[in-house]
Amino acid sequence: MACSREQSPGADTVRAPVSSSASPAPTRSDSLAGKTATSNGPAAAAGVVAINSACVNEGAWQPCSLERRLIDAGFVLVNTGAAPTGVFPVAGTSYTLGTAGLHVYLFASSKARETAVAAIDTVTVAPRGGVANWPMPPTLITSNNLAAVLVSDNGRLVERVQNAITAGLPSATH
Repeated sequence: MACSREQSPGADTVRAPVSSSASPAPTRSDSLAGKTATSNGPAAAAGVVAINSACVNEGAWQPCSLERRLIDAGFVLVNTGAAPTGVFPVAGTSYTLGTAGLHVYLFASSKARETAVAAIDTVTVAPRGGVANWPMPPTLITSNNLAAVLVSDNGRLVERVQNAITAGLPSATH
């Protein structure tokens, strides 16, 4: 008897389980093959980030250029508000990528980001001599004026986010 597959073996897919309840099952929200996403969760519906077509995609990182990069990489971002304070001297923004948390801090310049990173323990992502308060292992990701803390124990997700952010600075499409 032959076995057939509907999709290639390397494709990530998510299928909602068949349920007899009236409400649909929530969909996976850490990545999707396409650029559009739907979510059945109330938190996700309120904060799902869409690409801002008016974003100037050149030079230093801006919130919209980071969001565009991550969405183009297949992530579904949910903006959850302000990032934790006490690690960096600038305010940040937090996003969820499935079960992971991404806390993004944008500095005025790469020099300001370098100075701020030099003042912390980059392994625990906490002030030197301080206590790390992350619920899972943190990963510090830096690029130009951006410092991001990805809180996840999923090595594949960490690598995908690192690759998306460190693939180069935002550049205009020609």
